[in-house]
This record gives sequence, structure tokens and C-alpha cells, in this order.
Amino acid sequence: MSRARTSDDIWWARIFDRLDEFLHNYPKLPKNSITENNLPLHIGSKVTIRNYNTFLHHYGSSGYKFRFILNSDNTTGEVYIIGMTSTAHEDIIIRLQEFFKVPNNGVVDDPPIIVTGQVLHYVPGGTRVETAPDACVRPNVAFVPKPAVSTVIPLPPGDTCGNPHARIMCEVAVGQSVGELGRKCSSWIREPYVRAVISIKILEPILNMREPTTGYYYRAMTAKLYRQGMAVQSWDFGNIKKHSRDPVNDPPGCNAPNLAAYQITIPISEVFWDPPYPIPPGYTPAIPLNIVGTNFVVDLYRIQRVALQAQIP
Repeated sequence: MSRARTSDDIWWARIFDRLDEFLHNYPKLPKNSITENNLPLHIGSKVTIRNYNTFLHHYGSSGYKFRFILNSDNTTGEVYIIGMTSTAHEDIIIRLQEFFKVPNNGVVDDPPIIVTGQVLHYVPGGTRVETAPDACVRPNVAFVPKPAVSTVIPLPPGDTCGNPHARIMCEVAVGQSVGELGRKCSSWIREPYVRAVISIKILEPILNMREPTTGYYYRAMTAKLYRQGMAVQSWDFGNIKKHSRDPVNDPPGCNAPNLAAYQITIPISEVFWDPPYPIPPGYTPAIPLNIVGTNFVVDLYRIQRVALQAQIP
């Protein structure tokens, strides 16, 4: 049994932490509270990739979203805070994850489809910079056998812990800018093993306008679906249209659940995409027998309601 830490232990730990910061150029989190109006906030200059990854391991769950911009030397970069957590942000992520669990048919222990949160992956492009989505979906390793080591056939990519690479990435932006959101999603889809990326943007509520029946603020919301080899699909799914100020005479279309026009569908088979090398023409992934359904279905009306309920007037 380990002994409890004494005040001397804590003092020395702080000394070693400060010495480590002195010897290594890590990004610095703001000492004072910040708001979304402060973003993007520059918190590190000429930070090495290794030091940035170490920083992520320590502060990746700090409630901030970070961006690493590689410098021209290809070894260091600039670090920014580009987003902050919020009730709407977290609640939407939880609801998205539930949509992707449906095909598991209630299996909780060792399910065929693994639905997780901010799992670190490498930024596509080979720089070894680490980053994480808001939510991601990958196959159970039982359905993606580890290939034999070969000097000819490249190993398939994985997350930073060696698990199968997520096939579906989800990014949710509330305070984060549309530009940053689009950049992150476009980056993910550069990895061939990422078969789909869902982008959700929740705009600021209109504080002087409310739904008459619920009292919720009117709030514009948009979504995009990126898929390999396909055009990007877009939705305007808020309880007010993005560029409208009159939800009565210019009503939004996403006003009820189960509307096909406001559902994002992704074939379940995409999660089990694990082709041989080289990829044969017409390759189609097989779906395990215990999976229910053929498509993931994300109902954007449900996402809309979660976002509206997260901010009480």
C-alpha cells in the first residue's frame, strides 16, 4: 500500500513541474478565465510536436479545444485555444453517441461497434501531431484482426494507443468558429480509413426571441456530412433558419422528429471498412450478424432539441 502524500511531497512535485516547464517549451493555459470572445487565443509559440503532444496528454480534458499550426520548419508550431466546452456542446456529444450505439442492439459489454469520445489520433499527413474528435466510432478489434508484420504491405493506421482507427468522426462547435470546424473536418477526411465525418455547428441564440410553446430561444444550427468520394451534404436544422429573423412567416423545416430530409444516414458497413492490400475493385465491408439495421441514423431534430434545452431562458 502506498503512503499518503505529505506537504513535502507536494512541494517537491511542484518544483519538478516548474523545472520541467522551464526546460521544455510547453503551451501555457491562461491564468485568468476567458470567454469565447477571446478565441482564438494564442498560448504557445515554436512548440515542438513532442512537447505539444505531451501537453495534450496533460490538458486535453481541460475543457478547451486546441489547434496546432505547424511552422515552416516542420518541427515546431503555434498553439491556440479555439473552443471551449459548454452544456450544449457536451449534451450534443452524448446524444450523438447514442445514435451510433443503436446497431449494437443493447449489447454493452464488448459490443461490435465501439462508440467513444475524445480519443487521440494522429493528424492525417504524417507529422505525428496528435488530435482528438469530439466523438468517434470504431469497430471492435475482434472484427479487425491485426495484420501480420510485413515489409511490403503497410500497416493500417490506428489511434495513438494502437486501437483500430476510428471510421466515423464527429465534431461539434458552439463557440468554435465555422472556419475552424470546417478545417478540422476536412483534415479528418484526408485519412482513407475515416469513412465519414459529421459536423454540427450551433449558432448563438437570439436572446429576444423565444418559441411560444416552450420558451426556448430561437437558435440557428447547421450540419454537414463528409464521406469518402462523395459530395458534402449540408442541413439547416435549427428552430429558425440560419439567415432568417421571422420563424413564423419563414418557418424552419426541421420541426418534428423522423423527417427523412433532416436525418443523417451512414451505412453501418463503413465502420467495418478493413480492406485487404491492395484494395480490390468493388470491395464492400461485411456487417457482423449480431448488428441491427443497415444504416446509422442521426435525427437532427433530436439534436436541435438537446441544444435548445441546454440553455434555459
